[in-house]
Amino acid sequence: MQLPDGYAPLFVEGEPDPVGAVGPAIAAALKGLARERGDGLGLPAGGLQDALDEAVTRLAAAGLCPPRREEAIAVRAGRDARALARVDRSAAAPLGLLVRKVCLNGIVPGEPMRIWLARRSRDQRTAPGLLDTTVAGGVPAGATDDGTLRAEAWEEASLTPERLAVARPVARLDRVAPRPDGLAREDLLVWDLTMRPDERPHPRDDEIDGFALWTLPDLEDALVAPGGCKPGAAIVLRDGVRRWRAVKG
Repeated sequence: MQLPDGYAPLFVEGEPDPVGAVGPAIAAALKGLARERGDGLGLPAGGLQDALDEAVTRLAAAGLCPPRREEAIAVRAGRDARALARVDRSAAAPLGLLVRKVCLNGIVPGEPMRIWLARRSRDQRTAPGLLDTTVAGGVPAGATDDGTLRAEAWEEASLTPERLAVARPVARLDRVAPRPDGLAREDLLVWDLTMRPDERPHPRDDEIDGFALWTLPDLEDALVAPGGCKPGAAIVLRDGVRRWRAVKG
């Protein structure tokens, strides 16, 4: 795992690969929970869940962690490693934990080709008001990737499981980026869904304000505009533009 300067790997004892990465302030707050070792910090394998729960409590008390989201994610030492424990998603960036996310691009073929982009609600905790992929969401602890995609697609875009049966898995992408509260690490699983011209996604919850169709040139402009797209969505959409341009060419 390549880390920005100033971050130390966070291990679970007995696991060869780190589960996360922390900056100096977080490392100080974990004193007594994680032991210092030559290659980073180590959390105990025995009592790991209790240690993580205490870490979240400490970080919140010190103002080093956003408010709890009441949504747990799995703690893993690598993309496809087994789940070792779970932790509230608010602690993902402070502890530099890997968050698995599902992303769906709704594509309308034709000339020009168009893509459905979601506009995130302005009262969202993260990336308020920014553009997003047609469907996006984190995989909760204990959930499957496919199950999360089906749930998010229905809630955010009113797309049924039957409709998603023809969605194609097209990419698996990584994002690592410093944030004010820590380090964002995302494992982005991407599907493309070909949609009919008369088909329109519409939200069933308050996370999305609405949807609009974008041509590839307009999407490319949005990807370079400051504050245009949610950072993770920008990675997915840039990869999509590359693939879709190759098909058109």
